[in-house]
Amino acid sequence: MALLTSALIGGLLGAAITRSWMTPATPRSREGATASPTSGRSGKPPQHSALADALAGDGPRSRGADDLDRNIRRAGQDPGYLRDLLRRYSFETDLDRRGALLAILQGVANDEVLQLGRQLAGNPDPDMRRSGLALLKAFPLDVAEVRDTLAQQLRDERDPALLKESIDMLAPAVVASEDAAPLLERLAALRGHADAEVRASAVLQSVRWNKRGDDAAILEAALLDPDIAVRRAAIAGIEASGARSDRLKIALLDIAGDARTESDLRRSAAFALQNFALDRDEYALYRDALARADDRGQALPLH
Repeated sequence: MALLTSALIGGLLGAAITRSWMTPATPRSREGATASPTSGRSGKPPQHSALADALAGDGPRSRGADDLDRNIRRAGQDPGYLRDLLRRYSFETDLDRRGALLAILQGVANDEVLQLGRQLAGNPDPDMRRSGLALLKAFPLDVAEVRDTLAQQLRDERDPALLKESIDMLAPAVVASEDAAPLLERLAALRGHADAEVRASAVLQSVRWNKRGDDAAILEAALLDPDIAVRRAAIAGIEASGARSDRLKIALLDIAGDARTESDLRRSAAFALQNFALDRDEYALYRDALARADDRGQALPLH
């Protein structure tokens, strides 16, 4: 009977592990994460309960969110357990177990987790670098070590996918202009990168981090990019920043009225134009662009 029970439990656990998947945690301050660990972008921890049970291996557990919270608390209070999790994360190849380890370590988000993230981010292996970046996502950009590591990634990374991931991690933070300068410098260079997705991400983050009030110049160049992803990012940047200039308006009118351009991009350009002052001729072009862009009878309001 004992053997049958053991086999049944093992089978259920194995099935649950197979269904587990990696879920990123919410960036948090190092102090807040250490004092009262939480997880999940919406305040609800990711569900890794069965796998967390297997990792902890110290007796029966409750199911659901409490399981992850218990592992986070234990790792925050037990240095030996945390060291074991860090070691296992560094070498784990199974995606399910790595996902559960990541969720716990992101929930702890203390100095030890930060140092491992920085170490892995500098590894020659791209998969290891990706694992390091995943840990660093648990920290805000007002942490100097995180900023420095990402600035180095923006300078040294040669893998376009990892480079884009590093750029996308630059959530705006309130920092001294001297501390933001290295990031802005690298973003300016990456706006000319050979990979269009990298350029697009660099355009958006440049606008988010730039406090000098010259967003229009950045966006004017991006609107002329041959790749649609970059032009789409530029239009999103116009909406986010409120940048205005005659050149931006002319470029948006050109995109909105270009029959060779995708209708979604033309509609986005027309939507952005609603926040610009338009003379009668420009307004006529705007109305015509809306009519041409929307071939499904879902035109934007004609003011």
